[in-house]
Amino acid sequence: MNSLFRSLFTTAATARPLNALRTTPLGFIQPALTRGFKVRTSVKKFCNECYIVRRKGRTYVYCKANKKHKQRQG
Repeated sequence: MNSLFRSLFTTAATARPLNALRTTPLGFIQPALTRGFKVRTSVKKFCNECYIVRRKGRTYVYCKANKKHKQRQG
């Protein structure tokens, strides 16, 4: 169990900056919740605030109004 906790902690620490980690009342460390991308074969804007960005050969959709609209193509 100790190795499982250590592997979970190291992956969480490397995936997010240290200030994104928080401790629970029992002392356990858990990452702050952030919304990830929906991965789709075709992306589209859901509202007027959505905008499309091409980076590293992929197409991303970001939204300033609703974080649920984040998408990645590919």
